[in-house]
Amino acid sequence: MANKDLQQPDSAEISISAGPWAKFYAEYPIGFVQAIVWLAASTGAQLGMAKLIKQGYVTIHDGLPEFSFQILVMLGFTFVLLAYWKFVRKAQLRTLGLRIDRLAGDLKFALVAAIAMGLLYLALAGVYWTVLQVFFDDGQEMFRSHLRGAIFKDSSALYFVGVVIFFPILEEIWFRGLMYTPMRREWGRWPAILILSVLFAAAHNVTFPINQFLGGLIFVWAYEKRQSLVAPILLHIAGNGSLAVIGWAIVKWQLL
Repeated sequence: MANKDLQQPDSAEISISAGPWAKFYAEYPIGFVQAIVWLAASTGAQLGMAKLIKQGYVTIHDGLPEFSFQILVMLGFTFVLLAYWKFVRKAQLRTLGLRIDRLAGDLKFALVAAIAMGLLYLALAGVYWTVLQVFFDDGQEMFRSHLRGAIFKDSSALYFVGVVIFFPILEEIWFRGLMYTPMRREWGRWPAILILSVLFAAAHNVTFPINQFLGGLIFVWAYEKRQSLVAPILLHIAGNGSLAVIGWAIVKWQLL
């Protein structure tokens, strides 16, 4: 991709207000329905591949994570989406949030936000633990069960690369980059933030996607604040990386 797609050297600092998004609205090349169709096609292909694997029509090589084919499908659809954006719609990739002109500011923002995110999760975990101890006889075991369900337990290098690198990048392109601008244009800032966070949590297909919903709120807030995917990608990497490292430590030393 050409540098001009990712850079806009003279752009001003972005703040949370209607003004900075007006230009995004004008430049964004597709509508909300088209964005939903793109996301639905990608998700449907991933579900279809998972069904083929479950039925034995596709076999995953020993040593590869179970989500290997899901990542391949997402990568394929992402390349098609970017090609469509660039060559069919004649739109710059920065309208998808793919921009590096504010990289230094994004890095600083992500560092501070990652620390705040970690403190927030620790505080919420403490509140949750306290509530379980007060109102449930088996609160300790309930907390451990929730923790076991939240972490990543596979310690292989390929699994780590998948959940810490590939998924954060691809999910940010599809959920924040593709979906947020048309949703914001249709419904406004806060409804878009909340609805997209619910959609992001539901896409993870877990029973109680509380962590995913909170993460979705943080990632879309970062995109709203910076109008660049660099910040939410870094925060997403930090969040998944923390869960992967904690999971590795718990499995290695049998802490749970």
